[in-house]
This record gives sequence, C-alpha cells and structure tokens, in this order.
Amino acid sequence: MPRFARLFEAAADTLNAYYQTVAENDIDGLMALWIDEDFASFIDASGSHWHGIDSIRAGLAQLAAGQALPAAVEPLDVRVYDSLGTVVYAVAEAHRLRDPLAPPRMVYTTYVMVHERGEWRIAHVHASTMPNETANEFVAKMRQGQGALH
Repeated sequence: MPRFARLFEAAADTLNAYYQTVAENDIDGLMALWIDEDFASFIDASGSHWHGIDSIRAGLAQLAAGQALPAAVEPLDVRVYDSLGTVVYAVAEAHRLRDPLAPPRMVYTTYVMVHERGEWRIAHVHASTMPNETANEFVAKMRQGQGALH
C-alpha cells in the first residue's frame, strides 16, 4: 500500500531546518529556507525590521558577526494554524546565547510559511522578547507540568 506524505509535516521540517541553520550560524543555509520574493520580512526580537531577501540576509549576517544569533533555539510551546498553502507557527522559544554563562532569552516567535513550487518556504518571521514577568510565569507553568499556555 503506498504511503502518502502529509503536507504539513514538510512545513515542520522547514521550521526544524531553520532551528538547525541558526545553531550552525549558517546564513546561506538559513536564507535557502526563505521564499524568493521581495515581500519577505523579518522582525527580530531586538526590534529590527528587515524587508526583502537582501535586507534579511544583511541583518542576519550582522547578528551572526556580532555573536547575537542564538547558539540554539529551543521551542517550548508550539501552536500551529494551517490552511491550504499557508502554515503559521506561534512558538514560545528559549534562545540560548553563544555565551554559555548567559541565561536563555525567552521569545515569542511567529513563523509564516507558504507552499511554493512544491516546498515550504518562510515568508515572514516576527520575534518578540517576552517580558520578564511573562517569562517567569511561563517557566513556572512548565515546571508544574501545566503546559506553557494553560
């Protein structure tokens, strides 16, 4: 019996590849995940806005050069909203910095992916640093086993 691929699992593969390329500090690999359009946009947790592929590449390269790109991104709570051709991930993340002594940064990130030419591509990323009070509540609920947004 043939095995059918589930369409939205491939979008998750793109998100996992994003996390991997960030950890590897691989800007070329990271940019290969983006849609090839000028309407792509990225809002970094620092508040920087980049519009268009060239601007996103330059911004990410600047973060990587300054060691501000996380060493690892750990998804703690993932919400998925999908429709034909578009998947939105709303993710609570711990961004582990390259300094091993620095505490992780708690960040909410939204990823918008579109299905283009048979592949899932990133069209938009919006990251926002969690306020300390929210991050502390989030961590407390995770420790109590209630889930992140319970």
